[in-house]
Amino acid sequence: MYPILLNAGPLSVHAYGFFIAVAFLAGIAVTLHYAKREGIDSQNVLDIAIIGLVAAIVGARLFYVIGQWGEFQNNPVDIFMIQKGGLVFLGGFLLALLAGTLYVRAKKLPLLKFFDAIAPGVALGYSIARIGCFLNGCCFGLPTKLPWGISFPPGALAYGYFGGEHIHPTQLYSLLLMLLSFIILVVIYRRKKFDGQIFFWWFVLYAIYRFSVELLRYSPIHWLGLTPSQWIVIPAFIYGVWGLIHYMKKPDA
Repeated sequence: MYPILLNAGPLSVHAYGFFIAVAFLAGIAVTLHYAKREGIDSQNVLDIAIIGLVAAIVGARLFYVIGQWGEFQNNPVDIFMIQKGGLVFLGGFLLALLAGTLYVRAKKLPLLKFFDAIAPGVALGYSIARIGCFLNGCCFGLPTKLPWGISFPPGALAYGYFGGEHIHPTQLYSLLLMLLSFIILVVIYRRKKFDGQIFFWWFVLYAIYRFSVELLRYSPIHWLGLTPSQWIVIPAFIYGVWGLIHYMKKPDA
């Protein structure tokens, strides 16, 4: 655990916030590359990046605060301390997706082309952001006896739940699986046959990854044996498969 990368007087650089910033910049760079391929103006990409970033932070923090309200009810100011961690990707993604859709529709841009261009950047950015989760000690896994299990030191959130037990490094699982998803999307993009193909593949790949990792990740909430994230990605998987089948039959959609 290495939550603070740099301490210089009053300035502290938190690992979580730093890697979120790096992830955002990497995602924009990749999106600009694919947007050019799709014939989308770079200014529109930058505009939606800012809108999406704000929406993602609000949505991700809102989901976290709702799920962990006990942490904040006596210290509401901590709600705004996002540099220390506490963002739920699914919440951020859903609100950013809504904001992005409204922007693209308002500008009368090709929706599926735009989302195709964004998908690989989201996958890469997500992967990079998980480095911050690992250094921050959040998003941790369940106890394991596997040789690559890790233990977090006193002061880490994981230590409060499992002490010095070895637990699954689910942050690193996420990093590797999303990096693999990014590579898969890049390969598919080279053979893209219809608009929406990359976007819907992203839904499928993310749903498979998230459902699987949730089996090894600590979650205080389960509904009928599944975590809230697992329940959310089930319809996401169905939506992705539907989109691939539906738009494959309509290449001009």
